[in-house]
Amino acid sequence: MEALEMDWQLPVFNVKTSSDHRSRSVQAKRALSPEEAYTFIAGDDPRPLLVLRECLTCTGTDDALLTRAADNEKTMLMSRWFHCVKLPPAVIEEDHPFHNLFPSKDPGHLFVAQVDGSNRLDLNGQQSRTELWNVMGQTLVSRYEKKPGHEKTLKSLLKLLDRYDVIDEKMAALREKIDRAIEKDGLKSKKLSKLQAELAKLEKAHAQFLKEAIAVSQLKLREAARAGEPVPQQG
Repeated sequence: MEALEMDWQLPVFNVKTSSDHRSRSVQAKRALSPEEAYTFIAGDDPRPLLVLRECLTCTGTDDALLTRAADNEKTMLMSRWFHCVKLPPAVIEEDHPFHNLFPSKDPGHLFVAQVDGSNRLDLNGQQSRTELWNVMGQTLVSRYEKKPGHEKTLKSLLKLLDRYDVIDEKMAALREKIDRAIEKDGLKSKKLSKLQAELAKLEKAHAQFLKEAIAVSQLKLREAARAGEPVPQQG
């Protein structure tokens, strides 16, 4: 299901230089200021930021934190209300353009924040699912309208996901039956038309599910919060 995939953006900052009256791009050799870095990675996306720093030496990356395993469906669904940005391991180098997003000597692996970097909450990559959801939820409360709210919407999406899994399993089983029927009796198999009709019906239900999921998942953004504005509490 598309909703259970992280839609990571991989920003690359280049500077334009002129050489022989031609423009070419070269990698920037300086760290942007925090304000410049937030502005660049946020772009025109008004959703709050979820920023992940990849690491070559530890497990605090998306593979350990944000895969569809260990009851992580909720994380995936919540991520659709964030602008998800993944930065390379080199971001800890002092001359990397986005270094000032992770400037400390012992930087975390993940943070959520408003588009201007305000109300930032850092995580080290080793936290529990519940701790992650609480941090994500706190940011969603501060950026989206109260009604219908992300918690109510999540419950609806998880129910839809259960239906999706059932439909998906039935479709897979039918495709196997169709393959076996063709293998045994060829395209003239008497079972084939009935099985294909059942599959078409399920595919229609599958398409309807996706429409419902898209409709249910819409949340309305609040007016942009001012930098440093207190974060509304969940509840």
